[in-house]
Amino acid sequence: MASSITNVEPQNERGHVFRFSPLPRSETETDRGNHEHLSVSVESIGNRSGSGMSEYCYTQEIFSISERACEMIQDLLGLTLLMMLILLPVYKRLGTPKEDPIPPVLVLNSMYLSNFTTGSGGLAAAWDAKFRVTNTNVSTIYFRILDFTIFYKKNPEHALSVASSKPFYLEKGQYVKLHLKFTTGGENNETFVENWLAEEMGKDKVKDGSISFGMRVRVEAIYYGETWVSDVVMSPHCEDLTVTFLRDNDSGRLANPNRNFTIPIKWKPFSFF
Repeated sequence: MASSITNVEPQNERGHVFRFSPLPRSETETDRGNHEHLSVSVESIGNRSGSGMSEYCYTQEIFSISERACEMIQDLLGLTLLMMLILLPVYKRLGTPKEDPIPPVLVLNSMYLSNFTTGSGGLAAAWDAKFRVTNTNVSTIYFRILDFTIFYKKNPEHALSVASSKPFYLEKGQYVKLHLKFTTGGENNETFVENWLAEEMGKDKVKDGSISFGMRVRVEAIYYGETWVSDVVMSPHCEDLTVTFLRDNDSGRLANPNRNFTIPIKWKPFSFF
């Protein structure tokens, strides 16, 4: 006969069911549990406190390095200022040339004029010029700016065309050849020639078979001596130049080649700062 086991809750004689609650833990076990929980919490707080101290020390180290860097920069600036104050009187005494500047030699070797036309549209022409610049007795010259202007006859206000050279150095005893092209007329031309001036030049061509013009140059350079350096300003100019036209042609050549420029020159105050 099969038998089954059934869990039956105990009852009293009136059919009430008894409910049993679990036994309470002892105070020792309760304290042990509390201590274990506290020990874990204390360990966690300790770890967080150690991380905070590490970040604090790292920040303090950065501040310390920044302060040292600032002090070094201040010391460097102070030393630089002191050296400038010491060297400034020496510069003023030794850095100023005692003699007047000696200009270089500038020569217009040749010029070829082409496509010369005058009319209602004004003046149109192309000027092809070759120059030679020689440094006679300065240790080194640095030509910073060379702006050339061609003008009608002897009046610089009647400009016909302009051109510029690139900067260059020139040692003592050396020379350099410059090849510049001037253009009169056209959309990109910077110089405007009035119609009456173009008509006058056209009349000169028909009457004399030539035109007269002049040339000036604006030069800014730096002279390097043995114990000094100084800026100079020059204003070379050359007048009474003539281009003679070929027969039945709109082209011509310089009638008097290899012309030397007159070169006024003066020192330019050199700023220490």
